[in-house]
Amino acid sequence: MIVRKPGGRWLPVRLDDFDGWLTELLAESAERLGAVLAAGGRVYRRYSAGSPVMFGGERAWLRVSPFLENEMDETAWRGTADAAGIEGLAAPSLLARIEWLHPDPVPVLVGAEILTLVSEPSASADRFLREVPEFGAAWFNDLRCSLTALAAWPTSGRFRVHDAGQYGRLLHAAYLVPVPDDIRPEFGTEHLDLVWGNITVPGFQIIDMEHWGVAVKGFGAAYLYLTAMGVSAVAAQVRQALSDVLDSPSGRYAQLVASALILRDLTRLPDPGGLAKRLHRHTRALLT
Repeated sequence: MIVRKPGGRWLPVRLDDFDGWLTELLAESAERLGAVLAAGGRVYRRYSAGSPVMFGGERAWLRVSPFLENEMDETAWRGTADAAGIEGLAAPSLLARIEWLHPDPVPVLVGAEILTLVSEPSASADRFLREVPEFGAAWFNDLRCSLTALAAWPTSGRFRVHDAGQYGRLLHAAYLVPVPDDIRPEFGTEHLDLVWGNITVPGFQIIDMEHWGVAVKGFGAAYLYLTAMGVSAVAAQVRQALSDVLDSPSGRYAQLVASALILRDLTRLPDPGGLAKRLHRHTRALLT
């Protein structure tokens, strides 16, 4: 029996120092792209690493991600590059991207992107909103315009997370009551991970465009709205800004879907603000 060491990662070979390997990829990526790594400020995530760099005489951000076939979806892996042409979307601009086959310890495809540097902080330290952020004057308008721009963009074959049948089974398992006839799904282009940790304040930007594609219309708006319910004043502002989306038949369906998925996540995450109770109360009102 093979035992995985604590902190180790499989490539499919074991890498006990995965972050060290990512550091090597950062250095190689910077050299290939003609960038210079800056000291400090590096970020290591589950599948990627990032660092400030100097590129073309300006400070920018280098993000490196190996494509781990047994753990990752190629569509998400190229999500930032695929989103680069969306006009009206408030997100870091893609300045350069390369892909190459790294040979060690086994051949693995590596993607490296240089993006405009985001200096503003995330609205929350995690997925859910716990306190009132410092919103800029144009924040909610920029949120609305970005979701409108994304909804108008063709997905060009990007992934569909769920279809109508899967949604129906999810809602049946979550609520055990029929969905009213005036709540029904339509499908379109949506951000599939629009969480408070992925957007900035006081200026609005979406800093992670990996996961977007086909979903029930209104899913991004619904997820952001529902995960703000622990801070009622902010939830009311989100609802006001996105009311035409949230109050549509598909937007109300999206709220039921997003609520079911959030409640599933809350089986393994802390809930100090009583979000689960608020979601149950909200969905009961939708269903009745």
